[in-house]
Amino acid sequence: MAKIMIRDLDNGILAFDLRHLLRVLAPHSLAAVWTISSPDESRFEATGAGGIRLEELAESSSAIGGDELLVLADDTVQVIWGNFVGKLPQNPHEEWLTIRAFDSSFYEVESSDEASIAHVVSHFCDVRFVEGTR
Repeated sequence: MAKIMIRDLDNGILAFDLRHLLRVLAPHSLAAVWTISSPDESRFEATGAGGIRLEELAESSSAIGGDELLVLADDTVQVIWGNFVGKLPQNPHEEWLTIRAFDSSFYEVESSDEASIAHVVSHFCDVRFVEGTR
């Protein structure tokens, strides 16, 4: 299982958000079923109309389809804290990929799918492998 940390910044502000990761990971991310939850460090937090709906889904650890998640992500200004766990339809009992937003400072992406990790790495500038996960 590999875990990467993405810290791409633009003038000191995170230069991407959940919607960008979902697009980079398409078509798998759009076919996946995603469970949204709060991280251990904080409650789920996001801004914008889509962010309000994501917060509601996180409160109940609800699952939604990837297409719907992208629509909500497009309507979200920023995900500040949050976990998104995706499972692919062909393997619904196994986690495919986890995306974690950390305090608007960085995102982590974790998966045993090496092709997906490599694809994310190739699309961002400041990507670091978390020690012991590669």
